[in-house]
Amino acid sequence: MVKILVCGDVEGRYAETFKRVAKLDKKAGPFDALFCVGTFYGEDKSVPAAPIPTYILDGEAGEVAENVTSLGSCGATTIEERKGGAGAKHLSVAFVADEGSTKQLEDACATAGFMGVDVLLSNDWPRGVDVGVPDAEVEQLAEVGVRINAAGMDRIAECAKMTRPRYHFAGTRNAFWARAPYRHAPKPPSTRKTHVCRFVALGKAALSKDPQRKWIHAVDIDPVPYAPLPTLQDEPVNCGDSPYLCFQSSERPVEKLAKRPVEDTDRGAFRWASVGGAQPKRRKVEEDSSTTLFVGGLPRNCDDQELEDVARKADAKPSAARCVAGKGYGFLDFSSRSDAEAALTSLQNADVKLGDRSLTFDWGTSSAKPKQQHYPDDARRDCWFCLASPGCETHLVTGVGDTCYTCLPKGGLVDAHALIVPIAHASDRASLDDATLNELETTSDQLAKSFREKLNSHAVAFERVADTKKGVYHIHRNIIPLPKRGSGDASRLVADFMDAAQRMSFRLVPVQDGVFRPAPSERFFVVDVYCGDSGSKKRFACVQPKDTPQRFAGLHFGRDLLAAALGTPGRAHWKACEVGRSDEERLVAAFKAKVLGEGGS
Repeated sequence: MVKILVCGDVEGRYAETFKRVAKLDKKAGPFDALFCVGTFYGEDKSVPAAPIPTYILDGEAGEVAENVTSLGSCGATTIEERKGGAGAKHLSVAFVADEGSTKQLEDACATAGFMGVDVLLSNDWPRGVDVGVPDAEVEQLAEVGVRINAAGMDRIAECAKMTRPRYHFAGTRNAFWARAPYRHAPKPPSTRKTHVCRFVALGKAALSKDPQRKWIHAVDIDPVPYAPLPTLQDEPVNCGDSPYLCFQSSERPVEKLAKRPVEDTDRGAFRWASVGGAQPKRRKVEEDSSTTLFVGGLPRNCDDQELEDVARKADAKPSAARCVAGKGYGFLDFSSRSDAEAALTSLQNADVKLGDRSLTFDWGTSSAKPKQQHYPDDARRDCWFCLASPGCETHLVTGVGDTCYTCLPKGGLVDAHALIVPIAHASDRASLDDATLNELETTSDQLAKSFREKLNSHAVAFERVADTKKGVYHIHRNIIPLPKRGSGDASRLVADFMDAAQRMSFRLVPVQDGVFRPAPSERFFVVDVYCGDSGSKKRFACVQPKDTPQRFAGLHFGRDLLAAALGTPGRAHWKACEVGRSDEERLVAAFKAKVLGEGGS
């Protein structure tokens, strides 16, 4: 067994933390390592020697002090038992900080024979970890200041899916929470690659004795290569499905958060919250009837033909191959159960590779087959943006024009965050007539002018259109004022969007003057940056065929970037900004007065 300690944010309390660790090491040790998640440094960067080998996720990789090592921003390593020698076991550890490339970790997970890691360390929580969590636990976390539906980061959730850890430890939120275990595979563990995971969040180190702020945790781990198979196959009675990995075709499974039935529209577009708070449905695996195989480890730019070709080289004969664009996994469909069983045996026994990546195969579900989207042109009673909907919260509407209306969103990024919405139901720009498209554009320009003249602000407006899982999408435009902070602000905003797109492996290109109306078969992200000094507008867009395997703007790309630009990354999710109805009515009145010039100043 490898014995480890994990603690939350140290924040410069080195002496208090190491004193407690030394006491535990003497009483219950010896421990092989201490891992510190969250912020490690305080104002004083002079770190004393640690009593046991200590690893942190703060700062550049390298030796920090005697017995203290910084792991860096993202990657994987192994930790040897302190006893050393030929019989020493090695613990596999993946780690991911809040920033930096994840390529090193992706490469490690793509190596042949990868079985997952023993431990994943992250500073923040993963986005979506709340899926399937009982209401009572959500309320308990809210009592200590953690709004779990709005907590966490997408990149950490992606790394949790990719690394398949047995334990995942995180800090930052100053709360102790041991989540119910979840399985990485769509069925109970059967191999060394399909173990379960336990997520544990920790409070800030050496600050409180409150059990809800517990900050240090001890665990004994028999590493994957050494552990008896029955140990890895053991599934606790409270084990559930993975909150991140959806073994069905979906645009962004990591964003499937609890109690949010309209989650597939843009984060800035959460115009109205869910009614009734439906719990997420547990996926049913049709193990006895499925004719679909799940394929993992694919290159993110893999296409259907490449997947089919590599399967046929291993004597599998699928009737269809389907890659999920940009996600690194796909599906193989077969005409019968017997054909699928034979193919699974053949593929699992062969060392199937695509490029330099080793592929993994398991049962998928028949329901993983893509469903055709349908967006009717008339008003939808189940569409939150249609004024004909009985769920329409009209107190958020700030004005109604001939073909479009304006409103404030639920959980705006800033007080004057507004939406421009066509009155008639439409799922893309191609469905808008000339009058509606013209009013959408002129309303955006008028609001940007008001932001410039009355709020002394720049403005950024954006739209994102792509197929969504829920099937009901109403096109709309977000427009958000950003305070001026010096010369060249607008140019820096443009550069921020261009750089962020490049990091996500898609391109934003300038759009020339004229009507911007992509075809119904295309998805698009378009952003307008209005200069608060000159009033000029610059437009950039990414337009792609909907069935392309290329990377595309993420579901929350626009709002995430603007939250960072405002210096308020904690407001990136609408749930973190939600207020009560009386406050919403106050914000609407203030918007009408200050931006639209109605009823006072």
